[in-house]
Amino acid sequence: MQIEYENVLDDHLGKIHFSVVNTCDILIPAHWHEHLEIIYMIKGNITAAINDTNYELKEGDIFLVNTNDIHYTLTHGDSWYYLLQIPPVHLERISASWKGMKFLEYMPAKPEETEVIKDIQGIEKREETELAKLRELLKAVFEKIAELYDEKTKGYHLLVLGEVYRFLYLLYTKGIIAEEMAEGRQSTRRDLKRMKMCMEFAQNHYSEDISLADVAGLLSVTPEHFCRLFRKYTGQTFLAYVNQIRMDHFYNDLLETDENITFLLDKNGITNYKGFLKKFRDIYGESPRAVRQKKRQLSLGITES
Repeated sequence: MQIEYENVLDDHLGKIHFSVVNTCDILIPAHWHEHLEIIYMIKGNITAAINDTNYELKEGDIFLVNTNDIHYTLTHGDSWYYLLQIPPVHLERISASWKGMKFLEYMPAKPEETEVIKDIQGIEKREETELAKLRELLKAVFEKIAELYDEKTKGYHLLVLGEVYRFLYLLYTKGIIAEEMAEGRQSTRRDLKRMKMCMEFAQNHYSEDISLADVAGLLSVTPEHFCRLFRKYTGQTFLAYVNQIRMDHFYNDLLETDENITFLLDKNGITNYKGFLKKFRDIYGESPRAVRQKKRQLSLGITES
């Protein structure tokens, strides 16, 4: 997985990506892409973060990542969701100023959680029934696209595109938050570009001892100023981000190699063994040894009695 930037592969003649995703205790570290990404939760629980905001996704919730927003997800247990990713080739048809548009990020299935939307997204006058109606309309589009993908009749990709444009129409007319002013958008893009450069640096040097001074030096700012900037645009500390990358590589190495666990910790730049292993248990529910053993039993078709 390319962590600092996700190159979404279109799997469809209409140049969109749609899939039914099943994950279990999976951390996808912070990344971004130009596609508009929308998740509809079928079942399970996922912690999703965009910039400086966290959402706890549950069955029936809709979660949207605006283009180029830095985000990450952590699946808790067994979870299923629809994933729809719409590329710029379609987004640019919404409006000439589509790059500055921000759509609703979170539409919960439970009406009592509407206050979370108001608090987090600054929406004061949007009626609860209006949000519920929008969520139901978008849910229907997801289900129709899933049906078309499942049947795959001749020319189905054209019908899928029709549903995608229905989806965009609903967002544009009922789910838009704001269109950023050009000056503010330019400033934000500049800062995001700088943060993404630092994330790329972390991706390339995660196995080394990275200091705040090292990465702040890339931007010619003080470590304190860098910390404020990084938290503002990612919602986490730089150390937490680096540890996400290390966790991801360690987890993959754990399942794909027979190397000693201590060796893998050292290989991936992890020096605080105790703290890291506690975090591993928090995410995956078990020790690295137990996770490795369980995955291998599953691959061999062995189940616990």
